[in-house]
Amino acid sequence: MTSPAAGSLHLPDERLTADRDETKYLVGGERLAQLLALLGKHLPPHRFTGEGANLLPGARHLVTTIYFDTPARTHYRAATGDIDHNVKIRAREYYDLHPSLAELATDPGDIFRYQPWIWFEMKRRDGARTIKHRFRLPKRDVPACLDGGQVVPDALALPASGVVPADSERAGIREIVAYCRALGEPLAATCLVNYRRLSWQAPDGDLRVTLDSELAFYAVPNDLWQRRQALVREALGAARANEPRAILEIKRRGPQPVWLESFLGGAAVESVRFSKFVTAASAVHG
Repeated sequence: MTSPAAGSLHLPDERLTADRDETKYLVGGERLAQLLALLGKHLPPHRFTGEGANLLPGARHLVTTIYFDTPARTHYRAATGDIDHNVKIRAREYYDLHPSLAELATDPGDIFRYQPWIWFEMKRRDGARTIKHRFRLPKRDVPACLDGGQVVPDALALPASGVVPADSERAGIREIVAYCRALGEPLAATCLVNYRRLSWQAPDGDLRVTLDSELAFYAVPNDLWQRRQALVREALGAARANEPRAILEIKRRGPQPVWLESFLGGAAVESVRFSKFVTAASAVHG
């Protein structure tokens, strides 16, 4: 019998997440309508449909990403020194905003829907190729895996929830724990990014396109890991910086489609080396 955790992860998603080529573009508002129409014509929308998924229509999908670094800012220095070859450690929370529920809500939190866990991730970049290891961690277990805000590898290796991880998650736990132990320095949350995400994916899982907009960068709240509710933008304090353009990311395991290549060339949109982590850390820490 398949465990709930294993059954919630789909093979095409796992393949594309684990190992892929990734290219980024910054797209101004004047190009967005044309781009959205093109993506809607060629690719089906993609969203999480596994355990705990929000299936209500009309949602705005948002993400809060927490980045970790050492006291010496090892990851920031590595990323600014060579943005094409580096490692990032982060935790991600996905949540949905339902404006249509505003009139019915008795509490401001009622218009948000979120999953009861965060995704803990390690992402390696080697040029255009990225490899990502990740696993789910129930939010109630996060404080036990952090000591004063610092990652505790032994606790990450043994989530206290009793949730049975999928095979890919077990591999992610092993890789992340080994990396944290080898660092020789503690890791602690250093900055946050919040943004809206739209996503499309080919049925075979060899191509996924994401469009991140309304990016805002934040310092780490003192009570970050004590919060049981979603890390919504409105609860993160004043943004240290914003990015007005949208980030188009093309994640693929094969050649780039001709229709997408044609749009990018015709719109004179060039690939960029943009890092949410570097931008957020620079805004927060200088």
